[in-house]
Amino acid sequence: MTFSRAFLVALVMGMGAQTSRAVEVSSLYTLRVMGGQYFFKDEKGGLTGNASGLIAPAIKFDERWALLPSLSSSYQGTKQVVDLVGSGSVFQEEMDHRGALRFIITPGGEGGRWRLKPGVSFKYELLKETKDEEWSNGLFDYHKLNTGFEGEFIYMDPYALRFGFDYFHTRFPNYTSLESQAAMSVSGLSRSVELVGDKVLDTRNFSLFVGMDGPISDRVVLDGSAVTVLQEFYNQPIVDDAGQLTAKLRQDIFTSVALGVRVPARFSRDMRFLGSLDGSISYNSSDQNSFDAQSVKFMGFYYNYSELKCGPTLRLLIGPEKRPVVVGVNGEWTMRHYPHRPVQDSKGTYLSDPIENHAYMASASLSYPMTEQFSLLFNFQYGEAVSNQRYEEYYPYNYTVKSYLFGFKYEY
Repeated sequence: MTFSRAFLVALVMGMGAQTSRAVEVSSLYTLRVMGGQYFFKDEKGGLTGNASGLIAPAIKFDERWALLPSLSSSYQGTKQVVDLVGSGSVFQEEMDHRGALRFIITPGGEGGRWRLKPGVSFKYELLKETKDEEWSNGLFDYHKLNTGFEGEFIYMDPYALRFGFDYFHTRFPNYTSLESQAAMSVSGLSRSVELVGDKVLDTRNFSLFVGMDGPISDRVVLDGSAVTVLQEFYNQPIVDDAGQLTAKLRQDIFTSVALGVRVPARFSRDMRFLGSLDGSISYNSSDQNSFDAQSVKFMGFYYNYSELKCGPTLRLLIGPEKRPVVVGVNGEWTMRHYPHRPVQDSKGTYLSDPIENHAYMASASLSYPMTEQFSLLFNFQYGEAVSNQRYEEYYPYNYTVKSYLFGFKYEY
């Protein structure tokens, strides 16, 4: 028995686990490393690298009880646009670390139809806006602590009905009054009064979800899901039409419905195909307004938006079941509409039309196995963002990005 397996067994037994037979431990280790070139807007292409790793042991006590701990880390060296304050900011590098612990409880034993899955997880994400910025000092670094429960009823194996509840807390430790004022102000005037303050991005979140999948013919599988999230910004007061902060605190309600179609096919023993088409519609309802002190402009319900997403995914698997060559192609279109957020011209003058953003993404990938555990990887990605917002002094709205990455994956 390896040291890691012996340690896990000792940990479980030390917790007082009572088993009628030997504890079974099986582990998954994954390492993925890729490097290549990326292009953002009209900038000259730069060298970059991405890497990720996962350790995920599975501990089975008996037919009714199992424990799934996991540790993962990832690094992304390509520039990306991330929306954390209601508009996308450019980040040079990103790194995140995550730990999770989940129980799998099967009340009816091995043939039971119910799966009960309580769990807890912690995530620490670090974002660098400039290359010379030190890790862990980023304004938008955040911690996320999540605890939740998922239930699954297998009504026709392998198809199931799923439902669950999550509570999670998101905290931005570096987003303090002084730092946020420097980031959100120009010449002493705030661009967004509501975003200046101590811990104003911290949230308490309550999430409910339900999902189901099932066949609608011999070769077509349909799956759907719905989720709603209540976000409480417990340090962010609502701003009024005079630009003053009130006693009421911001609350957002995010709702999303998704639908997908899966079409698997087998052309021969050594050639399989999986095609899918996924779409979703979402709406974020917020009681927060915005006040631009530079332009003396009040905008009510500033953070409300609707969003549509749709895109296909195609995968061709060639070769043996355990070690196939995998060729993948996928695309996605996203449209986000802000009904209460007016566009600006290139000089910053507010106009009457609402902001509408469109994003297009396409990618192609290849995974070529060299051994049972080792595979070569290739990935090409192209994305384009198009918006009627022309003022881009602080946030990018119109840009292209593409990358070519080569690397490997080791899985054991």
